[in-house]
Amino acid sequence: MEVTVEKSSALQRRLTVTVPSGQLKEKMDSRLREIGKQVKIKGFRPGRIPPKVLRQRYGKSVRQEIVAELVQSSVFDAIERESLRPASNPVIEDLPDMADDGDLRFIASVEVYPEMPSIDTGDVRINRPQAEVAESDVDDMLHTLQEQRQTWLDVDGAAENGHQVTIEYVAQTANGRVPEEGRQRLGIQVGSSGFEALEQSVLGMRAGDSKELTLTFPERYGEARLAGQEAKVEFEIKKLQQAELPEIDEAFIRSFAVESGTLEDLRREVRNNLERELEQASKSVLKQQLVDSLLASYGDLEVPGSIVKQEMENLRKRAANAQGQEPDSIPLDAFAKQAENRVRSGLLIAELARQNNIVIDGARVRKAIETVAETYEQPREVVQMYYGNQQLLQSVENVVLEEQVVDWVTDHAKVTDKPLSFKEVISAAAAAGQES
Repeated sequence: MEVTVEKSSALQRRLTVTVPSGQLKEKMDSRLREIGKQVKIKGFRPGRIPPKVLRQRYGKSVRQEIVAELVQSSVFDAIERESLRPASNPVIEDLPDMADDGDLRFIASVEVYPEMPSIDTGDVRINRPQAEVAESDVDDMLHTLQEQRQTWLDVDGAAENGHQVTIEYVAQTANGRVPEEGRQRLGIQVGSSGFEALEQSVLGMRAGDSKELTLTFPERYGEARLAGQEAKVEFEIKKLQQAELPEIDEAFIRSFAVESGTLEDLRREVRNNLERELEQASKSVLKQQLVDSLLASYGDLEVPGSIVKQEMENLRKRAANAQGQEPDSIPLDAFAKQAENRVRSGLLIAELARQNNIVIDGARVRKAIETVAETYEQPREVVQMYYGNQQLLQSVENVVLEEQVVDWVTDHAKVTDKPLSFKEVISAAAAAGQES
């Protein structure tokens, strides 16, 4: 087999592969002999059919089959021989002539991974969060748990901050009426809905009151026809309600699987959960700082377009699920830059692991899986599920390897400990999540 490689772009390789006719003939003869042992042709004894007859009857189909097999196997042999690192499956550009009895020649293109640079982390600067879970953080979480179980009671009065207001409205935009018929119902909690203009409009209003005004709807408003649009709105207050928080009594505590029913044990459980959250958030903050540093130094690294496109699709699906929309309703190009940076940083982190002989720590993988499993009622079954599913296991291994790389870089970079509160670390981790 002969192979020539042409560099058609930074990461595209064009392979011209030639398989000698003798190799093709040898495989065809072997396959025809196998067929001759199995088929029956009138006038010939089984297993005694002349090769010429077999070739006349089966030659064309056998050639097509052998050519397809040789093209498939030869292109991967060629990739291995040339020490290429394919980022996607090769594409056959020029198929050979099935009727030609000469050498088998075809052209394939393949996208490859880039040549990775030697990565120096000596100048990387990292601020390492130093935070603890305070009693006030536990208090805040207990209040959040109460809010999750709160009930809403009707109130007879004017709308205030914290009230839940149910309105029915109709909006007239430049593109028409929304809804086309009837009225739309909307519930907002004054002070936290994110629709500040509407919140200000309902303050002081009572159930049964109505108002007409011009509003600009938020960019991410649930009704796509109104998102980011200015409209003349007519609405009526249908209901006003205020929250009633449950008492933190024994029944409330037991509802969170704290069997003792004591506040002390609930606070301990809440603290443990917050400490796990803080640990994970701190890791996210450190990783984002490493990613930012790598992208600043190696932001011009070429990345495979096929992998970037796949990452764009993943990001679009995730955004669509979060917004309750169909993926096709969101432009794919909106995720191009983010996807490119995610792929680039992933390649750089993997290269850091390779260059510094960092291998996946099985014990850390086990601990990570057990940490996830602890949040379920049957943790042992969850652990078994992870180890029985290669895709799930690999996802955890990838996260653990990234954490090991971050740990290694933290040991070799210029690190400054930075005192932060629990909330500041959580907020920084959330911001990091939006960037990555």
